[in-house]
Amino acid sequence: MHNRSFIRGAFILTVANIIDRGIGFVFRIILSNILGPEGTGIYQLVLPIYFVSITFLTSGIMAVTSRFVSEERAKGNKKNMFKILKITFLIVLIIAFTISSLLFFNTKYVAEKLLHEPRALLSILIFAPVLIIVASSSVFKGFFQGVINMIPASVSEIVEQIVRVSTTLYLIQLFTGAKLEYLVAIAIFGISVGEIVSFLMYILFYKREVKIINKEMPYDGKEWDTFSIVKTIVVTSIPITFSKLIVNVLDLAESLIIPSRLVVSGLTHSEAMSEFGKMLGMAVPLAYMPAVITSSLSTTVLPAVSEAAALKKWDTVRLRINQAIGYTTLVAFPAIILFLALPEQISQLLYPSSPGVGAFVRVISMGSIFAFLEAVVASILHGLGKQTVVLKNSIIWLGVCIIGMYYLTAMPQLRLFGYIYSFIFADALILMLNMFELIKMTGLRIDYLNWLIKPITASIIMGIIVIIIHSKLLTVNVNMWINIFLSIFIGIPAYLLLCSALKLPYLEDLRKIILLKN
Repeated sequence: MHNRSFIRGAFILTVANIIDRGIGFVFRIILSNILGPEGTGIYQLVLPIYFVSITFLTSGIMAVTSRFVSEERAKGNKKNMFKILKITFLIVLIIAFTISSLLFFNTKYVAEKLLHEPRALLSILIFAPVLIIVASSSVFKGFFQGVINMIPASVSEIVEQIVRVSTTLYLIQLFTGAKLEYLVAIAIFGISVGEIVSFLMYILFYKREVKIINKEMPYDGKEWDTFSIVKTIVVTSIPITFSKLIVNVLDLAESLIIPSRLVVSGLTHSEAMSEFGKMLGMAVPLAYMPAVITSSLSTTVLPAVSEAAALKKWDTVRLRINQAIGYTTLVAFPAIILFLALPEQISQLLYPSSPGVGAFVRVISMGSIFAFLEAVVASILHGLGKQTVVLKNSIIWLGVCIIGMYYLTAMPQLRLFGYIYSFIFADALILMLNMFELIKMTGLRIDYLNWLIKPITASIIMGIIVIIIHSKLLTVNVNMWINIFLSIFIGIPAYLLLCSALKLPYLEDLRKIILLKN
């Protein structure tokens, strides 16, 4: 089907994610500086409610649509592909309308009683109705992932981000000097406008995709009865939804627990909100920048593994897993070393009015590899039908994080660092548990040399080169922006050359993709 492969799909989505997240990252820096630590803290209180709602509505359905559409595509059952789409769309609309209504008519309770922040009320009122649009888009997104066509999602997300940023910045400029709650509400309104535009683009792409499928798959294939589809979708999506929801439940728990526990540790409410904003609104997005690429791998590996498993091609399944994990470590380790080498310098450059962000970035980066790998491994297990295992392990992960959040954050000598240590430990634990299940099911062998030793070696040498260049440029008083840019600009090619010298196999795959040979 139009030469759609797992690797090229990941590459397309990665390029789009880099553009999308790049725009979003720059915007987030601008927004954080406009809102300040306290305004960013309010923004971070609102976002978990939004993301929990979206995850509940979309994550399970999107993954299930992607998985079963890819399986039916592999079997040549065209009619089932469209039938799955229609049924999931109807299910999502019913649930989305219910959740949106409940949230809209209970906004005051959520803002004042759950978040203990009345200034969040307007923002929640704005995003509640848009949940129906977001949920509808997720069905289309899952369908396109299932046919391994990443272009619609890529283009839609970039356009959505551009619309969101331009709308938000224009309105903030228009209402300069407004209260913090109104500035936060404008930022949420920008997200809502972007989601509406994205949904309209998915509709246009879907009409084009239907023509392609009808042309390349002339036969309907064996039809799946409606009741079986509904039952399978519901039963399969529930554990996936809850395992994904657990991450957002943690975000919500952070909003509800961390500020109050920081107050217990001896900070004022304003200081607690500032520290909360620095860690979750500034340090976490910075340290998790490699997720721009690893999330693309998580998205594309699910239908690729499902398709191969449906045809009993286990060698292909193991190959896809090896590639997904290999690409993750190839990208993650150099980014981690960069943040360990220059955490204060990068943080001060991006957040000049928020001292202390660099200390958070350094510690978070040290354990971020576990989060990157866990996301990919969990997606693979979902593609292999092991969603219940992922859910069970995710519950363990959530328990460890909440215990650490509640007890360690209140300790004056640890505060937010205690929580960071706890979620790093939790990430490592769930990765180990999920990896054990994956090895048991597929017979996968851990490639220590290519997954770990080679990229870590190349990354450490790159880190040394970056530190030397940065130090030399400091002695001649080069502008800090130019200093950091040149240090990284020289460091990345050095890393790639080192990987090539170490004969890391994934670089050859990347070359083939760029030259359109794969």
